[in-house]
Amino acid sequence: PNFVVEVDYRLEGDGLKVSIPVSSIQEGGGAKIYRIQLLRYLGAAGTQEDGYFLVPNGSGSLIYFNNGKTGVADYSQYIYGMDLMSQTYTLLEKTETARLPIFGIEKENSTILAVTGEGASIAMVTASISGKVNSYNSVYNSFVVRGYEQLKMFGVTGDSSDMPIVEEKPYDLNLTVTYHFLDREHEGYSGMANYYRDYLIAQGALASATTDAALPFYYDVIGGIKKTTHVLGVKRMSLFAMTDFDEAGQISDDLAARGIANQVMNYQGWFNGGYYHDATNRLRVPMKLGGRSGLEELSARVAANGGRFYGDVAFQKVTYISRHFNSSMVASRYYGSGYIAQFGQVNPSSLRQTSSLGYPENLFTLVSPKFLNRYVDGFASRVDNIDIAGISLRDLGDELHSDRRRTEVIDREQSLNIVLAQLDTLDALGKNMMFSGGNAYSFAYADDIINAPIRDNNYFVVDENVPFYEMVIHGYINYCGSQINQQSTSDIQQDILQLVEYGAAPHYVFTWQPATEMKYTGLNRFYATRYENWADEAASVYATVSEALNPVMGATISRHEIVNDELRKVTYSNGVVIYVNYGSKDQQVGGVTVPAEDYVVVK
Repeated sequence: PNFVVEVDYRLEGDGLKVSIPVSSIQEGGGAKIYRIQLLRYLGAAGTQEDGYFLVPNGSGSLIYFNNGKTGVADYSQYIYGMDLMSQTYTLLEKTETARLPIFGIEKENSTILAVTGEGASIAMVTASISGKVNSYNSVYNSFVVRGYEQLKMFGVTGDSSDMPIVEEKPYDLNLTVTYHFLDREHEGYSGMANYYRDYLIAQGALASATTDAALPFYYDVIGGIKKTTHVLGVKRMSLFAMTDFDEAGQISDDLAARGIANQVMNYQGWFNGGYYHDATNRLRVPMKLGGRSGLEELSARVAANGGRFYGDVAFQKVTYISRHFNSSMVASRYYGSGYIAQFGQVNPSSLRQTSSLGYPENLFTLVSPKFLNRYVDGFASRVDNIDIAGISLRDLGDELHSDRRRTEVIDREQSLNIVLAQLDTLDALGKNMMFSGGNAYSFAYADDIINAPIRDNNYFVVDENVPFYEMVIHGYINYCGSQINQQSTSDIQQDILQLVEYGAAPHYVFTWQPATEMKYTGLNRFYATRYENWADEAASVYATVSEALNPVMGATISRHEIVNDELRKVTYSNGVVIYVNYGSKDQQVGGVTVPAEDYVVVK
């Protein structure tokens, strides 16, 4: 086998732009390239050097040089998460997605920030420490240049073997990584965050600073759900109102009465049959929830209370029970026999992520990127005539998938371009847009981000968790983490401290009816949602977190410091400094006493 790979080096501004035009790759000897590692040892550190790698692991992680963890796996993670079409059906761990196309190298006399451009959606970031393969600490991008799959072959005797299948042609891309060599002003991961923020501003991805004077309070409201009923002895699925529009309005009024004015409501299940809604090329607001007029009144009611209203919608994942979706025609498909891509919940006994767990609405089909515009255009043309303030995108800023049908393969980079075109269509409506997850390509469109990563994956090779993601967007996009009342931890004080350190707003999920009404539905994973039970705690948590973060609304995080294992120091651009102590003992730092499991704001 022999290959010719052209690598183009260009000095642009303060960086070195390195690219590989895939179309120019020459493959000989019958072999094909599946993956290319680009400049694996650029910026590599030896065994005597001090420093660390910054990797986009959830909110961000540091891996120290020569940390001695030679017996554990390297850090390796796909940018924007792994393609669902490439995943195995067995899900062994639930991980935070790498949402930023970057990595960094901090050494004694140099700081490098690498930003992946074209090809980011088919790239992964890998970091390895010295002592495993060689004496170098290194971090680099790998690009998957063509699709690959193992096809199981069965013989007449019952024997089987796996045969590798690769696509005939590589993806027609210009794989690009720009290495920015930073000055002393931008040293450390704080300097990298400041530089990357300025880079995104120059690119137009972060448009304008937020103007909110008070910290937002985010809450999801589950509206209509599918519930099994019996009519004359015949079983059927019908809509059940966990929270109708008027009840959601009462929740908003009560939060306002408790002093929460800047509230952000994400109403889920407001059209086409509820939470697991039908395909979006049509739009019908159920009268059981209050109809179109009730929806518009709810949006106005939230605005009157000083907040923002969003209606939740999923475009890329369509429930199995959808009556207006032809999965055999418009779903993404696999190689070989062309099975459609269908997933569901994780079965706790088999760990397969294809289970309905007894409720068919839990199963969903992936819409092929080729047909995505059909459902976005249909929705946009109809929601444009409904007077609601905003649209919450459940999946468009959260996941990317390919389509591997034989006649017309669509890779993830093409899928990304299609998604961006749909975001342009929705942006043209003039409504606010909120994203769940918040991959970097959604920043240019986002007014709010929910379920942002406020922790990393606790990989063994990782040494520190840092809020790099939050340092980049704070002051430009308001955000929150996952739903507090659905987390497995019961230590609410630790949750509060993490929100304060990360500059994140609280996030809850509410229903008007008790959660037991969802016990025998596809949403039985929501086990503690009744607003009446959570109102006091939610108001208390918001009061505590907002007291700390209101002074830094609209400011950027200019520096984050790990003082010791339990103490963090966060400095904002307006001069405010917040100390957060996770430990069980009071700590002294810079003349300031930080009580145990508490924070101090220094203005």
